[in-house]
Amino acid sequence: MNRVYHTWDKWECYPAGFFDAKCRNGETTEEAELTYKKLLSDNAMFSASLFSLIEQWPNSCEHNLTNEKMNRIAWLGQAALAYAYHIPAKFRKGYYMLSADERKAADKTALKYLNKWLSSKGEKNITLEEAGATSVANQY
Repeated sequence: MNRVYHTWDKWECYPAGFFDAKCRNGETTEEAELTYKKLLSDNAMFSASLFSLIEQWPNSCEHNLTNEKMNRIAWLGQAALAYAYHIPAKFRKGYYMLSADERKAADKTALKYLNKWLSSKGEKNITLEEAGATSVANQY
């Protein structure tokens, strides 16, 4: 897959608060992390957020999901949080509040939507390992 770059001012995730230092609605760290846990553990809500974000955030998705050197599963989860609640990615600790089975289910859901996005670009489906589920993020 060819890597596609967009400058930060084209990323839809930026105005949604993905990179903010604190929550826009005044949530505490604990509240924000709990919201992330709840989003990831509610498959219907998580799926709906992912479905909408891959449709409505073309530049953010293209910039991040063509980056095979980052954890695209984690990015999708954190992006869904910013999309649905305007809660920054820095509150990703909510993922670790899930049980091992809940984490696997959330990862599987994110992979499903990553593969939907890849298919829409004419790319083949990939596995969790190929999605960089164990790699460190690399924006550029």
